[in-house]
Amino acid sequence: MARKSAFPAGALWLWSILPCLLVLRAEVGQQPEESLYLWIDAHQARVLIGLEEDILIVSEGKMAPFTHDFRRAQQRMPAIPVNIHSMNFTWQAAGQAEYFYEFLSLRSLDKGIMADPTVNVPLLGTVPHKASVLCSPRCMNGGLCVTPGFCICPPGFYGVNCDKANCSATCFNGGTCFYPGKCICPPGLEGEQCETSKCPQPCRNGGKCIGKNKCKCSKGYQGDLCSKPVCKPGCGTHGTCQEPNKCQCREGWHGRHCNKRYGASLLHTLRPAGAQLRQHTPSVKKAEERQDPPESNYIW
Repeated sequence: MARKSAFPAGALWLWSILPCLLVLRAEVGQQPEESLYLWIDAHQARVLIGLEEDILIVSEGKMAPFTHDFRRAQQRMPAIPVNIHSMNFTWQAAGQAEYFYEFLSLRSLDKGIMADPTVNVPLLGTVPHKASVLCSPRCMNGGLCVTPGFCICPPGFYGVNCDKANCSATCFNGGTCFYPGKCICPPGLEGEQCETSKCPQPCRNGGKCIGKNKCKCSKGYQGDLCSKPVCKPGCGTHGTCQEPNKCQCREGWHGRHCNKRYGASLLHTLRPAGAQLRQHTPSVKKAEERQDPPESNYIW
């Protein structure tokens, strides 16, 4: 990597030393301004070596100390899992200075273990001023970029950017998986797979559980469990609401709200002492002539 005014040559090699072990070494020209950075970010490092912290290779224009002594670096670098086939680097040219880079050679010291490495950026170009990953688009959730637009996803994730969770367990009752083994449950449900209702006693008559022992009732019902029908404006003192807007009137009473008594106008004048009430049956024929529904003890 080189500053624009100087053009000193630079090179980056990737060595394979032992099975499952990769060591990085970089060489750059002297920089008048200490504003060049190259590193493996903490998220990538966690996947590669199990430590979630940035691995600095070039900092403030200077090589990291561990790159100066190759053999000591080999001893200090931890083993990388065998299933890791690529890694992402992040670089940045801070300040106003402009830097060019050029990959002169990339070779493996032991082709029986690893073939010559390849890069997925142009071999010649400028270092961006904004921190950028040498891969586009960025692989998420620990995914490794192989070529631009192609990521190797870790177990449990898939998608172009490894941004989708591949749940091993299904989320029930409309739950949505957002991470392997983790579900976002709809209101009223809980549990790892949204399999448990927050209402131990189920809501009745089409009601839905929306919280701890809380039901949202469908139209026409009310109560803690949505078990009580609603009659508007009500059935009065002589009737009982049996179904939504349906009153059952006590014997001797009728009307939409059970507020009318059969033969009430004649009882006071014609009923002898001790006489029993007799239920009146309305005439269906007369009701049809008036185009009114026949009255009964049930009102819809």
